[in-house]
Amino acid sequence: MTSCVMSILTILLVCGVSAANGCSLGWLTGPSGCYFLSRFTATWGEASSVCQGFGGKLAEPMDEDSYTFLTGSIHDRGQAGVQFSVGGSDMFVEGVWEWSSSGAKVMNNHWLPGEPNDDNNNGDCLTLHDNGFNDLECHSLHYFICEKE
Repeated sequence: MTSCVMSILTILLVCGVSAANGCSLGWLTGPSGCYFLSRFTATWGEASSVCQGFGGKLAEPMDEDSYTFLTGSIHDRGQAGVQFSVGGSDMFVEGVWEWSSSGAKVMNNHWLPGEPNDDNNNGDCLTLHDNGFNDLECHSLHYFICEKE
C-alpha cells in the first residue's frame, strides 16, 4: 500500500498537478516561485538532478524575501538546525560563492558565525538552515530545497 501511495505522489509531482496556489502539490508558494523541501537526503549533485527532474533547480535565495521565506519554512517544519542543500557553490574559484544557475554572487550577510570555513578544504557546496548559510562537502548527504517558477 505504501509503495502505491508513493507512486501516486511521484506521478502527481512529475505531471505537475497544481494546487489552488499555482504550485504543484507538495510545493510551497514563496516570493520567487514554488519551493519543495525534501524529506530525504542526497548529495549536492544528486539533489540538483532531482530538482531538474521536476523542472526546477536547487533553490537560490538571492533576495531577502526568499531567504526569510526559506529559513522560516525550515523552522516552521520543525527542522531548526537541519541543513538543506541549496544552489550555491565555490567549486570554480575557492572563496567566490556563486549561484549555480546565474553566476550571481551569494549574499555575504547570512553566513553562520565562522563560515565559510572550507570544511577541511572540501566545503564547496552551500547549505541553509533556519539561522544562515554554511559550506559543506558536496558529497555529504543533506536534505535539499528545490525551486521553480
